[in-house]
Amino acid sequence: MALDPPPQVKVIRSTHKRLRDEFSECKDFSKVWKKHCSDNQGLKEYSKAMYELATDVWGTKCDGKDRTTWCKDTVKEYFHKGKLEEILEKDKRRQEYYEQNKDNFFIKNPNESTKTASFVPKINEKIPTQNAQTASNLRKIDEKVRLLDVGSCYNPFHEIEDFETTAVDITPANKQVYQCDFLTVDISAENQSNGPDFDVENARKVTALPKNHFNVVVFSLLLSYIPCPHARFQMCEKAHKVLTTNGLLLIITPDSSHQNKHASNMKKWKAEIEDIGFCRVKYEKDKHLHLIAFRKIPSNFIIDKRSGQNTKLEKLLNIPQDFNNTVDNTCL
Repeated sequence: MALDPPPQVKVIRSTHKRLRDEFSECKDFSKVWKKHCSDNQGLKEYSKAMYELATDVWGTKCDGKDRTTWCKDTVKEYFHKGKLEEILEKDKRRQEYYEQNKDNFFIKNPNESTKTASFVPKINEKIPTQNAQTASNLRKIDEKVRLLDVGSCYNPFHEIEDFETTAVDITPANKQVYQCDFLTVDISAENQSNGPDFDVENARKVTALPKNHFNVVVFSLLLSYIPCPHARFQMCEKAHKVLTTNGLLLIITPDSSHQNKHASNMKKWKAEIEDIGFCRVKYEKDKHLHLIAFRKIPSNFIIDKRSGQNTKLEKLLNIPQDFNNTVDNTCL
């Protein structure tokens, strides 16, 4: 006999189901989201429930990966323990191989607007090197990792000294988190060293995020909260805009099924997100979660044509609940 879930779980699941039902009925995501963001009481109940689950339930009884620990370990492995250097060395070898086998490759340009945006250099054209840019990025990383935690709730990263964390949420659970709707927030000009812009009348509200500024963006249990597949994709596009080259997008999404049940959907996620201008560098499936790390690739990144990455995709990120009444396992 199944145990009755805690009241916090009921709040989370009912909110997710209501959003999916409303979107399924009217198909106007902007309308559904605007209504949701104006429901102050509902947002406060959701924020309180998520905070209590994360700190009182998941924090004391965890039979899977701890999300914060996984993110911290992944970031440190990538920036401080040689993973990024290893990847850049592979890029160098790929460039050398490309020079001898140009017919098998194309150069990805994620800044173009078309889905198959790419250009093929002329026969004698050299790929510009990234040594200066890479060295600059690594010098910055030696200081502190600039991390943007989207849908943060209570800022679980605030005690990690190696991180300069900007935590945002539509309804913050405490004063360590700024109020911000990542779906609608503006992206300001790059090279703004001061970070986000804030509302004149509300110093806790972010009005714009700087382009090419953050080393890491975290989406932890965020995308499954959004009822629209295209809006999930758009959030990844926006993450790409605020990340520095070679920065990380960390996605944690719930799934209590066995590893292979939704493998085809995870493969589709990989293809869709990589088409924005990312490359997956880490993937794990534990009892309840998919844990994925994507690197923002340089605009002249070389891609093997045989990988299929130059095919047209849908700009959609689906979850099982989009298609049926599958139980929402965000809080299992």
